Amino acid sequence: MIRYLQRDQIDDQHWDMVVEASGFETVYAHSWYLDACAGTWGALVAPDYEYVMPVAFGKKFGIKYTYQPRFCQQLGVHSDKLVDDEILGKFLLELKNRFRFGDYAFNEGNRLVKERGREITENTNYTLKLGSLYGELKQGYSDNCRRNQQRAIRSGLEFSDDISVWELVQMKRQHDHRKQLDAHYHSLTGMFSSMKEAGHVKVCGVKLKGQLCAGAIFAYCKKRVHYLLSVSDTAGKENSGMFMVIDRVIQSLAEKEMYLDFEGSNIPTVARFFKGFGADPQVYQRISFNSAASKLIQIVRNTRRHG
Repeated sequence: MIRYLQRDQIDDQHWDMVVEASGFETVYAHSWYLDACAGTWGALVAPDYEYVMPVAFGKKFGIKYTYQPRFCQQLGVHSDKLVDDEILGKFLLELKNRFRFGDYAFNEGNRLVKERGREITENTNYTLKLGSLYGELKQGYSDNCRRNQQRAIRSGLEFSDDISVWELVQMKRQHDHRKQLDAHYHSLTGMFSSMKEAGHVKVCGVKLKGQLCAGAIFAYCKKRVHYLLSVSDTAGKENSGMFMVIDRVIQSLAEKEMYLDFEGSNIPTVARFFKGFGADPQVYQRISFNSAASKLIQIVRNTRRHG
């Protein structure tokens, strides 16, 4: 029997152990990460936490709905056991019974079978397995990636893995292609600063003549390192700064049984950048549903059938 638990009913230690033991652990599903990114969330849980599924939700006009939180690419059902379509179907049914409408992304290990009534969108993520020697990982780089890495070295860029969250977010604010309110950047600074203080986040970047010109925020869990937020200014772009940032992170993680998770993308130019480091595409599924509309359609169909 699947239960719904409010946030204060969840045993964090038990929860995080299940997420960590699952075959597709991500930072997104850990309790500490959801607290920072989702705000209001609960969970669908099988007895003794055999299977767990985080659910972020909000309320509009008195109606509760699910949504995919910021910086949470994938959630889904986690377990150290096989999560097949039958299990996913039960959790999805429970989700629809509790929320009138919503948007939800499952993780790479959750494969929903396409069938009538399921509106499934398939998205592409890119991951790099890091368990090899750095030299072997580097052999997987594309020629273009190697050229850009050499350009970054020749330009005199200096790498640092101790950039402040505030400095990177301020740079993001200045060079964001889609401008946001100041409150947005204040929120990012607070969110990622608390994670960094807890040891879950590192901010890496490169400087030119002492000035930060490219950098990224990486979040860590046992099996994955997530490339969450990045930015480059004009000098960073001209000198291929992000190529050096990612290469140095790969170098620091070589031989560890982890994955570098690039977080997508479906955009061809961005995908090409990730593939340049030898990353492989992975598919994850996202669903949207409107239970109220579905019920109305069913009522209309029944009326026509018996009219």
